[in-house]
Amino acid sequence: MIKEDRMMKTKLLFTLCIVALLASCRQELPEEPVIGPEDKPESAEWEITVKASKEDVGTKALDLVNDGATLNAFWRSTERVKVYKAGTCLGTLRVIPDPGEKPLTATLSGKFAIDGLAVDDELTLMIPRDEWSYSGQTGLLTGTGSIEDTYDYALATVTVSGISGSAATTTDATFTNQQSIYRFGFKAGGSRLVVKSISLTDANGSLVRYRTLDAGIWTSTFGALELTPAAATSEPFYIALRNESTDADTYNFIITGSDDEALFVAHKDIPAAALAAPGQFLSAKSITAVQPDFGPSGESTSNAL
Repeated sequence: MIKEDRMMKTKLLFTLCIVALLASCRQELPEEPVIGPEDKPESAEWEITVKASKEDVGTKALDLVNDGATLNAFWRSTERVKVYKAGTCLGTLRVIPDPGEKPLTATLSGKFAIDGLAVDDELTLMIPRDEWSYSGQTGLLTGTGSIEDTYDYALATVTVSGISGSAATTTDATFTNQQSIYRFGFKAGGSRLVVKSISLTDANGSLVRYRTLDAGIWTSTFGALELTPAAATSEPFYIALRNESTDADTYNFIITGSDDEALFVAHKDIPAAALAAPGQFLSAKSITAVQPDFGPSGESTSNAL
């Protein structure tokens, strides 16, 4: 009997030790964290959704309406929009146009790895790249190498308005054009001038050739712009121009006619109101050009207009 009691006590003591050991292990295991928007891990994948519109004239894509007097903009599914946070490019948003043949609104969405994202964070959206060039234009509004295809740039700023899990929404984006689009046509001697190429400068030296974004800082390079159509033409040209002058300016043209030896000059005064904000569509289809009359000193004595 005494032996059996000892065996039972030994078994009971062993069982108690096992229970205590298991309880100790359970206490040492960390609890699963509940992740909310405010403590979401850094470098997580975030799904960002933005409602966007193109209310400003001449954004991208371009569409002439009302007999060519107005330039409208609409979204295309082939477009892409870059997203920046504090000067760092996060990635690219895809474009889902709203229903309709030429929708002015769209949904932008994409998924990025971001080092922290919070409500009220500001994001910059850019169409379509962070290095802009206005040089080497062909005078076309649409098509390969055209303004729509190569020389059109727009910006929008949004604020993160809500976060749910890994999905973030923002305030609506209204894209603002970063250059105006001009329609220039030339005449000489009362007839349309057939143009082979154009060199364009401005009196204020404020026409942008290149504009680059580096670490959130924009830098502009100014200078002459060249326009060379695929073939000599008398049709009006479309030119995307970013002019950073705050005063009235004058555009000066040196025009090469269909005959390489035929040089013409012209100028067009641009009022300050037209330069106050980029994104306008301006038309000057009948600019008079003249051939310079070189005097004995070799300097031109003719004035265009």
